[in-house]
Amino acid sequence: MQISVIGIDHRADAAVREKAAFSESHSLEFSSRLLADGAAEAVILSTCNRSEIYYLQNTKDELKLSRTNREFYRLYVDYFGLSGHQELVYQLHGEEALRHIFRVTAGLESAVIGEDEILRQVKEAYEFAHNFHNTDKYFNRLFQEAIKCAKEIKTELKISEIPISTGYIGLKYLEQECGGFEGKRLLLLGFGEIGKLFLQYAKDRPFAKIIICNRSSADALATCRELNNVEYQPSSRAAELVQDIDLLVAATSCPHLLIKKQAMPKRQTPCYMLDMSIPRNIDEEIAALPNYHVANIDVLKQQAAAGLAERDQLSARAEAYIERYVAEYIAWAARAEQDNVIQSLNNSVDEIAEAHLKYLFRKIDVSDREKQIISRTLQAAVRKAVQNPILSLKAMDDPQKREHYSQVLSELFETEQRQAR
Repeated sequence: MQISVIGIDHRADAAVREKAAFSESHSLEFSSRLLADGAAEAVILSTCNRSEIYYLQNTKDELKLSRTNREFYRLYVDYFGLSGHQELVYQLHGEEALRHIFRVTAGLESAVIGEDEILRQVKEAYEFAHNFHNTDKYFNRLFQEAIKCAKEIKTELKISEIPISTGYIGLKYLEQECGGFEGKRLLLLGFGEIGKLFLQYAKDRPFAKIIICNRSSADALATCRELNNVEYQPSSRAAELVQDIDLLVAATSCPHLLIKKQAMPKRQTPCYMLDMSIPRNIDEEIAALPNYHVANIDVLKQQAAAGLAERDQLSARAEAYIERYVAEYIAWAARAEQDNVIQSLNNSVDEIAEAHLKYLFRKIDVSDREKQIISRTLQAAVRKAVQNPILSLKAMDDPQKREHYSQVLSELFETEQRQAR
């Protein structure tokens, strides 16, 4: 039995990742190809940062494993037209692939270490494959354990709660400075990449209103239609809107000041301003005015660096969780293969007994009741004949010795089975 992974991840450019994206129909089609061409089980994971196929081959034939792995690699490359990007396509096997699946699910292989979204995506990918009967006992156990491990890491280490995104750190900084967002009004000046990311974090907070000021209205108006407490205003009105807001975040590409000291109204309540733009858009002299608090992106750098360092430390601790789960899965899989051998042995001796019974009943004339007694007696006797080998197999701790012993028993009883026929 061998588990393998083929795919690309966030290290490939977006244009390459787009080529290798699986739709649901693509996933079903590709999985069918894998299962028809040698895979016993298959799961496909496709996200904006990752396109991976996980498959299991239920054989120990090294030549067959190697040939199928080469065929599947070529299938993946050709399916998405990645022949010019093969250096970005990785292929992992065995314990390395197994560990990779646990790391991916826990967010340790993500562009942002410890991010939460990948756990949901892996769970959905597994459930999709399971619903279409593309998984069996090995992958059912594997993905359930990977999800369990990721949840344990998330609960106990809380890696994802350590902020490293500039937008998220900026939001947390403002929340700490102003004492919470309940009922407050936020003015978001600029709606480019940083502004949109900031809104993604802010939209689920208890703001009374979020106002987007931007030169272009198209994206902002589209967002306003989706969110109840968000409205658009032209950027020319930014200064006059300051009197009615509690917080202001500037995130534009404008090369000069947009919020100037002389345009600021007198305030009776605090106004917190965060300038995330380079060059700066907010006049820092505004901080000299009563009830105005101004900070720029430099206040976030130290927190971001500390967050990255702390995530790295915690991800190293998470490795210990993963190693424990991987070792437990490997031990379980070895026992599962042993159970298969035991079942095969029992099936073999049952078939041998059945073949001899058919011959015997052709030669002697006995009643149905006597046939039942003879059948049960003979089946019990041949089952007892393999009892000691089975008990010895279960008691073996050495994996290599157990595998060798299993192979000998399988070959032995397959030979006897052929002779009985």
